[in-house]
Amino acid sequence: MLDFGGQEKKYISFTEKPESLKYDYEFAAIGFGGNAEKTLIERGFKVHILNRNFSIKDLSNIWAVYKLIKKVKPDVVHTAAAEANFHGIITAKLAGVKYIIGEEIGIPNHSSLAQKIFAFVYRWADKVICVSQSVKDHLVKTGEISAEKGVVIYNPVSVNLVEGSNLDKANTDKVFKIVYVGRLEKVKNVESLVRAFSRLEIENIALILVGDGRERENLEILVNELKLSDKVRFEGFQSDPGKYLKEADLYVLPSYSEGFGIAAVEAMFLKVPVLATVVGGVPEFVSHSENGWLFDPNSIEDLVRKLRKILSLDDEERKAIGTKGFEDVSERFTVEKYIENLEQLYGNK
Repeated sequence: MLDFGGQEKKYISFTEKPESLKYDYEFAAIGFGGNAEKTLIERGFKVHILNRNFSIKDLSNIWAVYKLIKKVKPDVVHTAAAEANFHGIITAKLAGVKYIIGEEIGIPNHSSLAQKIFAFVYRWADKVICVSQSVKDHLVKTGEISAEKGVVIYNPVSVNLVEGSNLDKANTDKVFKIVYVGRLEKVKNVESLVRAFSRLEIENIALILVGDGRERENLEILVNELKLSDKVRFEGFQSDPGKYLKEADLYVLPSYSEGFGIAAVEAMFLKVPVLATVVGGVPEFVSHSENGWLFDPNSIEDLVRKLRKILSLDDEERKAIGTKGFEDVSERFTVEKYIENLEQLYGNK
């Protein structure tokens, strides 16, 4: 799909300066289009939307993707996410594509059978991009890829996110804003964030949830039960979530599993202090009490303790953490660095 959270952001960031790209790119989705589709077309890229059920179980997708590949005749096929990897890698191999790259966008929770299936599929890929070292380590441990086949390429953060922002803003309304940006799904553990927020003994504080998903209705019910309707805002999906990050005093990422955590990096680009889950790829760029804070997503008590600690700091102490976070990510996760790494990989075909 071209409307899938962090993956969508990656495509939008990657193509923000088409003139900087060495190769010609076409984008495709087995499923449906979305905000990224519109943006890519506006930037002059060809986009192919198949509008199909993208389930791995629907093997008719292989024929649909095969026909598309034979029509486009690409030198490189780069697939991303489980369904695209399954159908796309098999199809690209059958179509005789010269260079095939898969990509794992998170830490997969595969059954033992699925691990065997993907180990077979990935044999047909020349390389498998992993969005963090944690993702690569997991895939090697489960036997789905060899260490030699996995390549770590971190997701990019768009410079457009930072442009026009007030990094040293004054909190004029005196309300401390805690912001979450991401899908409202169980794996994102937003319920724990809401429950922890309800235990903060502070008057002028707000929790802003930016995103949508299957858990939204349950979360809205929980907010009403906890009598937090005047302090918790549901903003839904936003094509420009950066405007909420720019107003944040703290960004919280509570996920049970997180391959990378691009919204946390975006917050750090804006010098917003980050409290994040100690799982997946997050500890690869957040160091506890140095450039942000980490907590155990399985412990609401730990989350409450960390929130209270952060709120007890004065503005200058929090600002120092935010500034250190910016310094640590500002050169590491740029679009330019991503393009360089990706096109170098493509050039190895």
